[in-house]
Amino acid sequence: MKKLFLLAWISQLTGCSSIPPETSSVHFGGPIWQEGQRRAQIFFQDGGQSFAVPGGTLWTFGDTFFGQAAAGTGPTNKHLAGSVSATLAWLPAENHSLPPALSYLTGADGRARSPLTLFPEEDPKHLRLWHLDGVSVGRKIYLFYAMVATTDAPGPWNFHGVGAGLAVAGGPMQAFTRLRPDGNCHFPISPIQVLREGEWLYLYEISDQPKGLVLARVGVNHIEQPAEYQFFTGQAWDTNRARATVILREAYGQVSIAWVSAMKSYVMATSSDFSHPHEIQLRTSSQPGGPWQLLRRVAIPEIPGKQTELVYCTFLHPELSRQNSGQLVLTFCRILKGVWELSNPEWMTLQLRPENRKQD
Repeated sequence: MKKLFLLAWISQLTGCSSIPPETSSVHFGGPIWQEGQRRAQIFFQDGGQSFAVPGGTLWTFGDTFFGQAAAGTGPTNKHLAGSVSATLAWLPAENHSLPPALSYLTGADGRARSPLTLFPEEDPKHLRLWHLDGVSVGRKIYLFYAMVATTDAPGPWNFHGVGAGLAVAGGPMQAFTRLRPDGNCHFPISPIQVLREGEWLYLYEISDQPKGLVLARVGVNHIEQPAEYQFFTGQAWDTNRARATVILREAYGQVSIAWVSAMKSYVMATSSDFSHPHEIQLRTSSQPGGPWQLLRRVAIPEIPGKQTELVYCTFLHPELSRQNSGQLVLTFCRILKGVWELSNPEWMTLQLRPENRKQD
């Protein structure tokens, strides 16, 4: 039975696929910064990925810069007061407001805090822990994270990855405990996206070697065991990462994948590359492993008076779309030109044409 499934999936990866549905209107809503960020003393942050947990979704953010914004005012680069490399927020189920009304995990001082902590032997000056994707399994919530080494050189490219790990919590708005199976916190993949299909978790990574999007899987009950992770080789699954094959070359920075019921299809959103720095690409597939067919390229408009160098951290948010509405909700971030030109994730909606929504 497993062999038949694998053969069917390989034929999907290599075979032809139908013409994708078109999309119509796009609306850009602006930054997601609002009262929740003000209460948590947040001025600027990037990231904005979300994943489902019991009762709602958790939103993960990367570098977060703090400041006190008085009532009626917004964030400003001129009054920054510290930073942290990762923060976590909560959105209750059935809350479809835009921008999302987020509540942050905070410390006793009311300021947003990271749900992850360094081990005593790790260097707090030169090691950051950046969130990847997460997944809820039974009563546990798992969060993958990247370990990132920084230098003393000026940003924004003064860092490089040094591995990935996995952390676990017993509830949505709690601190996470970093796992150390056999005394080693390193896991074999840095998944920017995790999908659950039955008793398997499928994990997607933007890989440097080989170059492009690679796919791994692990049994739901074996998520805490690094040796159980298997990589797709194009013909089979193998625990040897060196045998992994690229399932999509045109993937840069981050990918976000969600099942869209109105389309009866998986949708993938990818961030910009330096050849198309102001563009988001959307693709579709009937299977989590592809093949991925281009649906639409979306040009991101410039902010008046600013210059965008790159659009990144593009994420789909099915929790913000009403069921069968045919609307896709996404967030994205910008790298702006200039010294300390910080910004916040922005939200946008994309409406599918009614004639292209698939009916049961």
